[in-house]
Amino acid sequence: MTINADKPLRSYYIPEGTLYEGGKLTENLLLFGRLCRALGMDVTPLRMVEVARALEFVKLERKQDIYHTMRALMVSRQRDIALFEEAFRLFWRMPPQDGTTLDLQSLGEKRNQKKTQFLPPPDASPDDAHEAQDKPAIDPNLIAIVPTISQQEVLRFKDFAEMTGEEILASRQLIERLAWSLGERVVRRYRPGKGRHVDLRRSFRSNTRFGGEFVIMPTRTRKIKPRPLVLLCDVSGSMERYTRLLLHFVHTLANSMYQVESFVFSTKLTRITRPLRFKSIDLALREVGTTVNDWGGGTRTGDSLHDFNYHWARRVVGRGAIVLLITDGWDRGEPDELRDEMRRLQHNCHRLIWLNPLLGSAEYEPLTRGAQAMLPYVDDFLPIHNMASLEALAQHLWRVDWKR
Repeated sequence: MTINADKPLRSYYIPEGTLYEGGKLTENLLLFGRLCRALGMDVTPLRMVEVARALEFVKLERKQDIYHTMRALMVSRQRDIALFEEAFRLFWRMPPQDGTTLDLQSLGEKRNQKKTQFLPPPDASPDDAHEAQDKPAIDPNLIAIVPTISQQEVLRFKDFAEMTGEEILASRQLIERLAWSLGERVVRRYRPGKGRHVDLRRSFRSNTRFGGEFVIMPTRTRKIKPRPLVLLCDVSGSMERYTRLLLHFVHTLANSMYQVESFVFSTKLTRITRPLRFKSIDLALREVGTTVNDWGGGTRTGDSLHDFNYHWARRVVGRGAIVLLITDGWDRGEPDELRDEMRRLQHNCHRLIWLNPLLGSAEYEPLTRGAQAMLPYVDDFLPIHNMASLEALAQHLWRVDWKR
């Protein structure tokens, strides 16, 4: 049977002469929004309210109009188009055999009153044979809902090195939702405000109308700005399992925080601040790949920090910057040089935080020569091996203005 575009869709599944009583379109829109959000789309309840208001001006008999209206309001990223199309096709499909398995009365559909069947978890104990015979057989056309552990909860505690490509993509979306802040700093410049210092320039300008008498005494106070952030990420061979997802983390910070400078190092130091300014993570990583020439090489942390301290520190570490050093502590250079450069780096920055992906293991001990040389000059020593450690880091950065 072919569908006539000029004929209302509900006439195909509502018998002739049946009075249309209306459906639960609002409830189904909320269910569809939950489905899209579970797929990773940026869908909020407020956006679904806008969709419901927009559908008041659309003919519900024309499915294409509904599709384009919902897509224009719900899809905000290029990668979400395929997810939305698949979700729309499965959720708003024509009911088989004059009804569907779920009671979703959308677009005026006349659905049957079958209920969704809930299956026990796979590890649940089976019932006895007598009870199994009393229960009706499961309809294969129904949707089976099996209670399972939340996928996001599993990702929170899974090591970055063990994640698959799909899990890395889901972790990227979780990283983007984290709130990052480094606190604030008081700068030397002043701004108009309530303070103890008299603003003489504004005072002379404001009191000229009073013949030079100081009737108005404006004051000024120090300006307050967010603290800058400097990222130093190890991309040597020992960090290869963590490098890709950590670069996603660096890209998220570079595009969501104030004044971020990013560097990677292996045998030498490379500045990647400009390539990371691209909003697209794929384009940014492609530019980083062409800029960095020592991927997966040996680790010479001392030489890289020496290059940073003598060529970049005065430009990026001043003004109370926070430095995040991401490395596993394995180093092929001289420990004395690494110790001196770590001392100089800690002296120049406001706070030095070492993020080590190996610290998440219960058996890890910082026994290497590089780790022993670095630890005395680190203000915070934190793990960065899964999503839970990143959430803990985000909470820690909100309190980063502690004194040493």
